[in-house]
Amino acid sequence: MKKYFILSLLLSAIFSKAQLLEKTALNVSYRYTGRNVLQAGLEYRFGSSYDGSIILGPSLLYTHVNDTDKFIPEMNVNLLRAGLLIGVSGNPYSLEPRIGVSLFNAIFLNTGYAFPIHKEKYFRGATFGIQFNIAPKHSKFYDNLKIM
Repeated sequence: MKKYFILSLLLSAIFSKAQLLEKTALNVSYRYTGRNVLQAGLEYRFGSSYDGSIILGPSLLYTHVNDTDKFIPEMNVNLLRAGLLIGVSGNPYSLEPRIGVSLFNAIFLNTGYAFPIHKEKYFRGATFGIQFNIAPKHSKFYDNLKIM
């Protein structure tokens, strides 16, 4: 019985792979959160409507702290509605609510405030950033341009 369960789980993962990749994008961004930060990760879009969708994903932050390079994991959730972006990201050192604009889900411009949650306050204060989302051709991640 255990073998059949594992086999069915593997088969469902293989068949759902195509659907997952349709709404997935790679993100590359620059943020200033009290220091310069480079970010790379994945984004997955729930929903396909311009009037509202949720984008969620893990990423990895790179920054230089005290003469050492730091790689920090982060998770973010964004709500998109009519080009407006409202979201929050969290990592082991801070929690950052943010607002911004989305240009067809290809570029996010955002600003927010990083609240430190760790005794080592690497990230704190007002933040701003730009994020580029790179999706495969014929992806459903991007918004379509609607012409009247």
